Amino acid sequence: MKIKFAVAGIAFVVLAMMGCATLQRKEPVDIYQRTQSYKNFSFDDVWSAALRSVDEAGFMVRSAKKGIGLIHAGGKSSPGPGYLPPLMNVVIREENGRVDVNFHIELPGQRDDSGIRRSYANRFFRTLRKNLR
Repeated sequence: MKIKFAVAGIAFVVLAMMGCATLQRKEPVDIYQRTQSYKNFSFDDVWSAALRSVDEAGFMVRSAKKGIGLIHAGGKSSPGPGYLPPLMNVVIREENGRVDVNFHIELPGQRDDSGIRRSYANRFFRTLRKNLR
């Protein structure tokens, strides 16, 4: 009889704990993406300017694979205590006489309602245009 009460008590506690448990909701990753095209510049010109622009925009190149046109970079500093530094990917493609630069930015663990991602993109492309002159 005592065993039945013990099993019933344990089952009740387990069910109560399961009822109180909350499911962790994963927020979707907010990635901002923007593409600009450049004519009258070669892939090599844009590649070199993009590498300089990543640094000038406050990022550190983590990997650069010219053969596939990919630059992966992380922010040199975080936006504040408790936040991870932003992550940036730049994809460069040459086709039909133009070079397309696709910029991706992610702020891990942050919701961006204030346009921070857009400001990173603006800073990068402004610097890229300056470096292409």
